[in-house]
Amino acid sequence: MVKGKRKIKKTFAIHHWCGLLAGVFLLLISLTGAILVFDDDIDSTLFAKHKRLAVPATHLTFDASFEKIRAAYPGWEIRIPELPATLHENILYELRQGKLRKWLFVHPATGEVQSQVERADLRFTYILLNIHYNLFSGTPGKVVVLLVGIAFLISLVTGIILYRKSIGKVLLFRQKISFRTPRIMFSSLHRVLGVWGLLFNLLMCLSGLFLSYLVVNNAIKPKNKSIAVPALTYSVDEAMAKARAAYPDFTITYLRFPVNAEGSLQLLGRLQEDPLYYGKYYSGLSVGEKGEIAKALFLRDSPWYVRMFRVLQPLHFGDYAGLWVKIIYSVGAILPALLSITGFLLWRSRSQVKPTVRRNVRLQEAIS
Repeated sequence: MVKGKRKIKKTFAIHHWCGLLAGVFLLLISLTGAILVFDDDIDSTLFAKHKRLAVPATHLTFDASFEKIRAAYPGWEIRIPELPATLHENILYELRQGKLRKWLFVHPATGEVQSQVERADLRFTYILLNIHYNLFSGTPGKVVVLLVGIAFLISLVTGIILYRKSIGKVLLFRQKISFRTPRIMFSSLHRVLGVWGLLFNLLMCLSGLFLSYLVVNNAIKPKNKSIAVPALTYSVDEAMAKARAAYPDFTITYLRFPVNAEGSLQLLGRLQEDPLYYGKYYSGLSVGEKGEIAKALFLRDSPWYVRMFRVLQPLHFGDYAGLWVKIIYSVGAILPALLSITGFLLWRSRSQVKPTVRRNVRLQEAIS
């Protein structure tokens, strides 16, 4: 019995300190994540006037604009992150150079730039994304976010160990929130929120840790700062037509142009029969030197472990389905913030209790 109490005490200490250390950062990451679920919707609303055409275009062509933009912006990486849904919309070109972003809204038929956002990296959603990924602190912030994710995972695992007897009670609505004292209220709230958000928090934590690892790994890698997008020796429109003819069930959603002479045009998108959680652009076609389809890289054909890691990003951001899924994700994203707040208030209320009483209270709460 004494040995068991010691284990509980050690587990509680780990849970306690990991929660406190991660708490402030987790609050920030959680709240930004709750908003970032709607990043595409927010951008569409804020930049609707740039996107919309007063008079619809007669046709859509990428050949009329790509070479103009390539020549006008040397040293910038070029992408088209979404294709126009109708002929009432401009083509959105995103230019990247390090941390800088430019948005060009180009007429779909003439290829002329209609408007532009000079510092798209300063838009609201991109600032939130930087806070979410690196606390707006570059590489050191990315490392901190990774460490916060590890602390959060440890806190979740130790929480499962400590409150495992409460899981069934909470899910069966037999665990009531008591308001007898502030400490008891914060303790019961913390427990109920932790149980109801357990699966979602584990999904967000594990997927976030994987993405954070990729971000940190990419940040510390040596980079070739020179970007030279080559002129294409073939028609982008014809390459896309060949792709649609060869793979009629493949929907192109994203164009990524090569950044060096050895690179290739990537037509990214999804197959119609793919499950929603495969995301909008995690399958793709690679275009060869003569405009032929050189390689098909469909997620469905990848080994299971590749599929598992690839779907972590759409599963993390909730951008693979409709509005209701986004709302569920947004509400779920707030749970870690609430856990941080209730955990801090619980710690503060306990710190005002005498040490001997506090130890007894902790043990009693953990084993009850």
